[in-house]
Formats: sequence, C-alpha cells, structure tokens
Amino acid sequence: MRYFILLCSFLIHLYINGQNLPVLFQDNFNSNTQGWSEYDNDLSSCNISGGYYYLKNKTSEYIYRYYNNMYLDPQKDFEIVSKLKQISGMENYEYGLIWHTESWRNGYSFGISSNGYYRIYSYENETFNEIQAWTPHSGINPKGKNNELKIKKIGSEYSFFINGKEVHKASNLKPLGFSQGFILGSEMMIVVDDYSIYQQATKINEVSQLTVFKKENPGTNINTKYSEIAPIISADGNTLYFGRSYLELSAYPDSTNYDIYVANKLPNGKWSKAEKMPWPINNEGDNLVISVSPDGNTLLLEGVYSKTGKYLGDDGISITHRTKTGWEIPSQVIIDDYYNLDIYETFCPSPNGNVLVMSVERTETLGDKDLYVSFRKENGTFTKPEHMGSDINTFMGEGTPFIAPDGKTMYIYSEGLPGYGSADIYVTRRLDESWKKWSKPQNLGKMVNTNDWDTYYTVSAKGDFAYLVSTANAIGAGDIFSIQLSEEAKPDPVVLLTGKVIDAKTKLPVGANIEYENLSSGKKLGFARSNPVNGEFTLVLPYGYKYGIRASSENYISINENIDLESISEYKELKKNLLLSPMEVGAAVLLNNVFFVQGKSILTKESYPELDRLVELLKKNPVMEIQLEGHTESGGNRNEVLLKQLSEERVAEVKKYLVEHGIQEGRISGKGFGGSKPIVTGEKDQTINRRVEFVITKK
Repeated sequence: MRYFILLCSFLIHLYINGQNLPVLFQDNFNSNTQGWSEYDNDLSSCNISGGYYYLKNKTSEYIYRYYNNMYLDPQKDFEIVSKLKQISGMENYEYGLIWHTESWRNGYSFGISSNGYYRIYSYENETFNEIQAWTPHSGINPKGKNNELKIKKIGSEYSFFINGKEVHKASNLKPLGFSQGFILGSEMMIVVDDYSIYQQATKINEVSQLTVFKKENPGTNINTKYSEIAPIISADGNTLYFGRSYLELSAYPDSTNYDIYVANKLPNGKWSKAEKMPWPINNEGDNLVISVSPDGNTLLLEGVYSKTGKYLGDDGISITHRTKTGWEIPSQVIIDDYYNLDIYETFCPSPNGNVLVMSVERTETLGDKDLYVSFRKENGTFTKPEHMGSDINTFMGEGTPFIAPDGKTMYIYSEGLPGYGSADIYVTRRLDESWKKWSKPQNLGKMVNTNDWDTYYTVSAKGDFAYLVSTANAIGAGDIFSIQLSEEAKPDPVVLLTGKVIDAKTKLPVGANIEYENLSSGKKLGFARSNPVNGEFTLVLPYGYKYGIRASSENYISINENIDLESISEYKELKKNLLLSPMEVGAAVLLNNVFFVQGKSILTKESYPELDRLVELLKKNPVMEIQLEGHTESGGNRNEVLLKQLSEERVAEVKKYLVEHGIQEGRISGKGFGGSKPIVTGEKDQTINRRVEFVITKK
C-alpha cells in the first residue's frame, strides 16, 4: 500500500508538472471558430483557409504580432506547441511564437529564421530585454518546411524546443500580457499548420445569477467603422458620453487620439445621432469623459488643459462645470504625489465625488496596472493614491473602474482573473470604508464577456441597462454595446432625487452649490451643482439613511431640507425643491433639520449640524441679529396653552445652544407661537407645523 501511494503521488506530480496536461486550447484551422484575426490592408494580412492560418507582413520595417485572446494562467504549468513554416520572403527574418503579450510594448517572443537561427526576447514597457541572442541551430528546417516550436513551463522554469529538441532554459519570466499568438518579420509570409495550448483549466468565478439578456449594438448613431470607447451614462439614463477615434485601429494599433461625443435618448428609446462636443471640452489632444455628476453639470475629463484650453498632456485629469453660456475651461484636479509609469490610465470617482479610484502603474503595482484609491480633501484636492490590495488586483492588469450609483458596487476589467477573453468585466463589492477590502471579483458571464476585449462598464442610477465596450461583433475597431440587466445583475437600489434651487422670495431659479449629509452622524456625504440657467439639480442617494440637503449661494441663506430613506429598498425617483432665502432684514428661514424628542424640548443629535451652520452664519455676520420663532401643531383637541409653552421652551433650547457655541445672547430674541401660525390646517398631516425658524431683524 505504501508503494502504491508513492506511485500515485509520483504520477500526480508528473501530471501537474506538465508531463500530461489536458488540452486548454487547440486549433487545426479548418474554420475560424476561435476568433483569430482575419483582414487584408496595405500593411499586413491574415486569413484562415484550407486548414492553415496564412500571415503576411507587407512592410519592410515593421514586425507584426497576431494575437488571440485566451486566458493562460501564468501561475500554472503549461505547454504551447505549434507547427509553422515560411513560404515567401527573406530567409534571415524572424517568425515564431509570442506569449503573455499585450502589444509590442509588453510581451515575449520565441522566433526562428529559415537560415537556421533562433532567439528569445521580451519587451517590457517598450524596453527590449534579450533572453537569448540570435543563436545558430542545425535542427531548424528551411523555408517551405514545417518547424515545430514548443514553450514548456514547469514551476518557475521555462524550456524552449525546436522540432523536439530543447534549445534553451529560462527562469522567473513574469507575465507581461494576456495574449498568445505569432510573430512575423518584414516582407515575409508564413502559414501555421496547427496550434495547441495544454494546461489545467482554471475555474471562472461567475456571478450566481447571470443576466438573461443579450448585448445589443445601438447602431450607427453611436458606433462607426472607427473606435468608440469609454461610455459614460448619465444618472437618469438619458445622456450618453463616449470617445471616438478617427484612426482605423486595425491599421494603426498605437493610435490613442479620441474626441468626446454625446447622444441623447429619444422618446422611442433609441439614441439620437451622436454629436461632437465643442471646445473647450474637445481640443487638439486626447479627450475622454471620465464621469458626469448626477446633476449633469460637472464633468471629469481625461488629460490636463491649459488656462486657454489647450492640451497639455494626459498625465492627470481635469474638471469642468456648466455655466450659463456653456462649459468652462477645464482645470486640473490635483492628486498628491500622482505619477503613472504606464502610457494608459483610467479613473472613476464615487457618485458623491469624495473618492477617486484610478488604474495606473506605480512602483508597488502587482501587474501591468493596478487599482488605487485617493480621497477628497476639504480644499478639493485628493490624497496620495493608495494601493487597493490583492482582493481585486492581480499579477496582470486591472482597469476601467466604474463605481455604481450605490457607492459600493464596482465593475472593473481584469486580465489576470480567469475569464473568456483578453479582458473580461467583473463585479466586486466594497466591504468597509477603507476602500481596500473587496469581495472576490465575479465574472459577469458569457452574455457580457467574449473571447475578445470587453471593458468600460457603466450603469445608470436605475440600474436597468449597462453600457460597455467590446471588439467582438463590432461595426468598427471597437463598439459600445448595451445590455438589459436582470434583477440579480443590478447594483443595490438608489433614489434619484431631482428638483430646482429657487429664490424663496422671487421664486426664480438660482445656480447654487448643493451639499448633502448623513443626518445621524453629521458627516458630509457629497456635493452637486444646480444648473445655472434653470436651477435644476439631480442627486443619487443610496437608500438606508436620513439625509440633510441644502443649497448655498452668495448673498443667500440656505433653507435646509431632509429626506428619510431608511425604509426604502427599491429604486425610486423623488422630487424636492431647495429654497434659498435672500440675506435681508425680514427674511424668514426655516430650520427644517432641527428636531426634538417628541412632546419635549430636548434637541436630538440630528439637529446639531443645522444649528452649527447657524452659529457659523452668525459668526460670519457679526452684526446680524435674529428672532427665533417656535411653532407646533394646531387645531383639534390639542391644549393650545401647553403647545405654546412647548414652543417657547424649544426656542429657549435653540437659543441656549447658540449661546453655548459663542453667539452673544443679546443678538438672539425668541418667541413661541404654539399652533397659532400653521402652515397647513384641518385634517392634513400636522407634522409640517412643528418647526423652528428664524427671522433676520438686523443685518
């Protein structure tokens, strides 16, 4: 029995270490069922015909790489085997295999020449690294005959074979990309006879309840023969921002110049023809929208703009606000100690604007690019990026983060997690307030992900539709697709609160800043801006809390509102206007967020933020004097004497709080009116009559 167990252990060891690995990927090229590229342009061509994959490089100066996006786990043993032969061109040029490759900037190559040489090398962030220089090998067959190339990984050691003979060993080759395929030197043509990868398959961690709907291409009003990327949907789901490049990426794979386009949803549910946004949103550089605030009045943009609107570079992000005449020139968002070692980066703010998640490469990055988090400071700048940990970052790249309106569900692409293609979209959920603890990312499944490049996932506040980018079945180099979400695939529900900021005296709209806070803790949760033309605003509020909301503008006093969402657990759309009272003698201001224990004059802690703001107002205006006025319910069988007494006691309690916080007693008078000045009468809800307000008596 002992020897039987040892034998089994030995056989298992052989199996695990690449001696008998199962087929992970295999193609004899009888048809293109595996998604290999097929095209013909002035620079190169590739096509599958008669059981062969024909690759032709028409240029005299470029090396071409032909990829297939398949998940090969670099932490497991594997073998890559292929038969190739050169059929035309110079015999001293290179052809062969590439693996763990992203582009010419990052990846590995194992090449041979028909005149009897081989070499192995890599590019990492465009830096050439020679693993094995050009070396003669007598076992290489000449032009017109097949050569079998094999790459074999066992543990940390890589072995390279030509026609069955090992020619080189290398160790600890870290993965540099997600694609495998072929390399082809200038002015030559090769054919690939077959191609196989052997590895134990890695289980894909999918969401338990996949969406049952299929992706839809919204058509030529959105997508073109060129590249469309980075869709951003507005909170109400009616406006779509995205980037479009007018360079054909199949012919020019390194082009990155994009302009921002915008489309609006029509009454029939279709999209209007996308229009290019004007200057200064678009300039001569690379322009993309990173996010649109829920109110639609603030945009975060990729890149840095000069004070005159010119393009300064893509090393950072900028912010712009809507004005009465259009969009202001974007200004740079300052992030402490920001740098990025990669040529690409993506960003996403939280819905409340207080947190910024970014995909960049820094010194401690685990893979190609990792996810980092920065936090908004009081002055509007952001803290030094902090690595978000190995819960969501892998040995490969992660990017295009999108934080759902609930503020805790995040969608990312990953190249390092088991998936269906080069980059798949995953969902993860934040587990605490550190932004470094996340649930295990889950693949969104085959209805969303393909064997190609799937990224840039964005969801409206309602959560009914998602928008993403895919190269599979695209009209052009990459298209925007929409997909309807099943209930299980949606993020947690939120409330979409809309309204207007209005002058309480003139009833005219006001452009204002808006803040909202947790009434229980007093913590500021987010901010927005009202439209400077019509005063409209939109807020996205996660359910489960009581919120205090207020608008502020110069020469006005905020009239604070509150909204109780503790019992709401499904998506809702609510309306509430915010009033601003002119700062003038006689102006009456409701203290809507001052609360008392029922039937008593004891202030609750939810009142403190409101009273603290009144203290601040009086300190900023040292000659201002006010009269506090208390009111209660009215009518019915209520004892008006006791109600008047209660209103006076509540006024006294508010005055006491103000004095204790540094306001001179002589600047505050007070009066209780009981139920003699109701806002509503009769059998209507009387709670609105319970209130404290103040009137400016001196300014």
